[in-house]
Amino acid sequence: MQTRLLLIAATLLCIATGAGAHDLTGTWVFEKETNTRADGSEVKLENAQYDGLLIYTADGHVSANVMPRGRAWRVDTATREQLHASIGEGAATAYAGRYEVDAGKGTVTHIPGVSLDPADTGQRLVRQFKLVGDRLLLSGKWKYQGEELTFTVHWVRAAAAAR
Repeated sequence: MQTRLLLIAATLLCIATGAGAHDLTGTWVFEKETNTRADGSEVKLENAQYDGLLIYTADGHVSANVMPRGRAWRVDTATREQLHASIGEGAATAYAGRYEVDAGKGTVTHIPGVSLDPADTGQRLVRQFKLVGDRLLLSGKWKYQGEELTFTVHWVRAAAAAR
């Protein structure tokens, strides 16, 4: 009887927290980003290639880091222009904090406790998510040259990327 009660309690907890409805936990490797207009047409942006990692822990923490590939400067000798090209105007993303999943809405909300961009600290960064096998797609809205676009960041599970 006690085992049955524990099983029922665990099931209710999973339903209440959305656990089991998603499998974001683990390490993800940046694959690419795509940007689309409201009509679905893709916008080709002239931007650098990127490397990045996204980590979700089972206890609700997230770390997201995406940096331009090919940076060759050192922090102690970098020029203002090199730093701006690497991290300015959305060229890089780096933050860590907590996350919440709403499986019913298909959203994951990142809540940075620390961030490269101080404006993101403490904000609720809501992203649509879609899992397709070992791939994770995170989408949201942003403005580019006055036009609202939908970005989709494509991630692949680290274990699958290493194959």
